[in-house]
Amino acid sequence: MAFTDYEAEQLRKALLKETRHCAVTLGMKKTSVDQLTKAVGIAKGSFYKFYESKEMLFLAVLENVHSELYGVADHALSEANGLPPFQRAAKAVLAVCQQLSDTGDMVFIENDAKLLLQRLPEDVKNVHYHDDETHIRQLLEKYDLAPKRGISLAAATVRGLILTVSHRTQIGELYPQVLETLVYGACRELFE
Repeated sequence: MAFTDYEAEQLRKALLKETRHCAVTLGMKKTSVDQLTKAVGIAKGSFYKFYESKEMLFLAVLENVHSELYGVADHALSEANGLPPFQRAAKAVLAVCQQLSDTGDMVFIENDAKLLLQRLPEDVKNVHYHDDETHIRQLLEKYDLAPKRGISLAAATVRGLILTVSHRTQIGELYPQVLETLVYGACRELFE
């Protein structure tokens, strides 16, 4: 069946939305192409007109999640313009953590991102995937934030802080205060 450009775009969006939902609720391994095509109302064979594999679809979801997170950080840095560097950085990290908490995307990132990257061909990874440090470096440079102990340490620290999102239940009701304490303390150390 041939789809109009509009139909194809709508189906692509529906596949991305359904896959993101499945990534958070079921995980990549338990999600099948059959399940995704049934959910959006297309034949299984039509799936391959949109994505060459389930992994490529999940990569598209991961890219969307990363784009959203960097957009959230970018917006927070822009909004905090005029504040001291450590406060600006802290607001960006807290905004990203909030986004991950709100969407549940941390489940997908933590449980499936590594497996997904292992399954992708090297040439695909080289074209599509950039590690967090690359994006963090771009944001820091854009907003003229220079961590006093280097970007690599700053990026690794940010990753560590973001990982607390997946442990908020274990931390308990004080999680928001714990996160804020950790983030502001780390950002003071990195930027003051």
